[in-house]
Amino acid sequence: MIVTRSWLEEYIDLSDIDNGRLSAALNSIGLEVDAVDEHTMHEKVVVGEVVSCEKHPDADKLNVCQVNVGSEMVQIVCGAANVVDAKFVAVATVGAVLPGDFKIKKAKLRGLESMGMICSSSELGLPELEDGIMILDESIGELELGKPLNEYPKFADTVIDIELTANRGDCDSIHGVARDLCAAFDKELKSYDFEVKSRNVLGVAREFQVNSSCKVPSFFCYSIVEEDGLRSNFLERLRLGFVKQEAKDNLERAVAYAKHESGVLLRAYDYNKLSKGSEEPVSFEIRECENSTIEVRCAKELVSIAGVNQNDNSKASESSGKILLEASYVDPDFVVEGVSANKIESDELYYNSSRGSETDLAYGMKKLQQLLSWVNSGVTFSSGEVIACEAKKGSVISIKTSEINSIIGSEIPKIEIINILKRLEFEAQKVDDDVFAITIPPFRHDIKNTQDVAEEILRIYGIDNIEERALSIVEANRTNATYLNYKRLRDIRERAVGANFFEALTYAFSNKELLQKYGFGLIDESLELLNPIVKELNTLRTTLLVNLLEAANRNVKYGKKRIGLFEVGTIFNSQREESESLGFLLSGEEHRANVHNSATVEMVELKTFVERIGAVIGEFRLEPIEAENGLMHPYISAAIIKGGQRVGYLAKLHPKVADEFSLKDTFIAEVILEKVMPKHINAHALSNFQAVTKDLSVLVEKSLSFYKVAKVLQELKVAEPLLRDFYPLDIYEDESLGEKKSLTIRFTLQSDTATLSEQDMESLMATILESLKSHFAAELR
Repeated sequence: MIVTRSWLEEYIDLSDIDNGRLSAALNSIGLEVDAVDEHTMHEKVVVGEVVSCEKHPDADKLNVCQVNVGSEMVQIVCGAANVVDAKFVAVATVGAVLPGDFKIKKAKLRGLESMGMICSSSELGLPELEDGIMILDESIGELELGKPLNEYPKFADTVIDIELTANRGDCDSIHGVARDLCAAFDKELKSYDFEVKSRNVLGVAREFQVNSSCKVPSFFCYSIVEEDGLRSNFLERLRLGFVKQEAKDNLERAVAYAKHESGVLLRAYDYNKLSKGSEEPVSFEIRECENSTIEVRCAKELVSIAGVNQNDNSKASESSGKILLEASYVDPDFVVEGVSANKIESDELYYNSSRGSETDLAYGMKKLQQLLSWVNSGVTFSSGEVIACEAKKGSVISIKTSEINSIIGSEIPKIEIINILKRLEFEAQKVDDDVFAITIPPFRHDIKNTQDVAEEILRIYGIDNIEERALSIVEANRTNATYLNYKRLRDIRERAVGANFFEALTYAFSNKELLQKYGFGLIDESLELLNPIVKELNTLRTTLLVNLLEAANRNVKYGKKRIGLFEVGTIFNSQREESESLGFLLSGEEHRANVHNSATVEMVELKTFVERIGAVIGEFRLEPIEAENGLMHPYISAAIIKGGQRVGYLAKLHPKVADEFSLKDTFIAEVILEKVMPKHINAHALSNFQAVTKDLSVLVEKSLSFYKVAKVLQELKVAEPLLRDFYPLDIYEDESLGEKKSLTIRFTLQSDTATLSEQDMESLMATILESLKSHFAAELR
């Protein structure tokens, strides 16, 4: 991006800021200065007026000019062809020194005296503006004969080349750079206004209509101008030369000048080519295409792709007579995606649109209208403009001033943060003491989050104003709930593998017919799957066990004799609400045939299955229950009780179901994962005193199960702290005992405070026996 000092001064007061400070400020706010070129003229290069011009008598290509340089009339011989059309020119009088240490002296050319030189722009070290000499006008200021050109700020200007990053499209204009400088210097941006005086009586809508169906952020503004043979002034040519913008004619020059100053995307269409002689209004259709482009069509013919290119057949020139002007904006991300994906050829406007152009289309249109009416007194504009699509609005994000300071690494006062944001044209609204909702200006395409806002504040506040601090790195605490949950789940998986289970991974879908057949709940009909991946997986599973049985059946087909599977997965209730479940399956041989068991194969037993599950989920107890679904054996089913609550169930697989899945003796279990996840370690104090075991044999009814006895002893264990553990040691039945059976129970007794005495042990055993007598009519054997 190239700017000039005088051009910037049309928007910001730089009278108290020299070029050095200006360059330093640009660098500090992230607009890196690549080069500064101060154009100065020798004091003897002045404004002159060509009073007369005649052919040299002895040279066809030379003209003899009488030039008024204010203090005198001098004769100058000039070889430029365009001197015959010139009035005000740049004259290097005798004694002037031009670039390259070229000194102007009195001279004779083909016998005639020449007292100076009428200069071209390149001879004064300026860009080449036109063929021949440089013709001045009052666009650079009031022309005074004999006044040194060095005293005209717009002429002897400073050109600054800024290296912009790709995300700063908002500064890709004179207006954008000045806007940023105003924030840096805390100055007011000069207001700009222009009102077209010469307007057509008929409104633009009588001659032009537009229909848009775009959803992507994009909008357009259209105006019509009429003029035969557009002209330009010297300042336009000079400044475009400074900023290295080329133009083929005066219309293209005006469009380029307005775009460079305003940052708005501008195009010019030849109205007569669009209308093709028809008296009907010209109509544009703007539509968003599937290939990520926005096409502008007229009578179904493509005239341009917004922000990318324009059809050559629709372009206007300075002699078009009637011109349709377009100011536009298209979302830069959308434009880049369309061009890169489709390899579309782009023109010079794509550079601006892809980086984010100015969104104030009215400003860009007014600037172009001003330029066209500046030197074209006969120009006529349409009454009003046609607007297509909604203008872009600034997005709102929430920021914390404490977080801003944390990112910057310094305590910037809250009021200073808000003032900087307002200077950058952000709107800030207080939410609470530390939180603000800020509205990002629509022209700031690069601001997305708090970090971007912090960068904006830092570059205006000044990195040199940030106090130096030693580097400090604090490791964040990553031991959060998510990690702990992952770790607990990993531990369960590892324990299951350690208990000789293999992990199964099955779909979250299941066979609806099988779930119904075995008595499991189903998803409500209104929430069922619309497009199952296969017909066998036509619903969401409400249990893990059906899928595990199918997996076990596949293992049998592969020739496996011993199958131990577990799965951790999601199941669903009737309302399609998710929960995590843990399923187990153990089937087939207890141990494979070998020398130790004399090649005798035994099937797995309930005892083995219970021990393995205990190794995974920890200590639990079983309570007999009736079969709750078609998979459970009617007589070998139990609820799993852990921590005083039911967490799941286990059972032997129903023999009929085992046959259907080609399985031998099989045991299944399913528990609620959340209820068996080890949230913490339950630690118990260890006694320093010796534990003692005592056996007690009693006669009880044959029909009495140990489960009922254990329930009573468990309650007694709570009341008697010396009773630490118990388990059945032997059950003996004999004809001599009649309807009774002998039950031997081993008890572990221990104290935390002293070694147990015989009296303590006998007293506790007596209490235990008395409890068994009262509950079960037990007799000491």
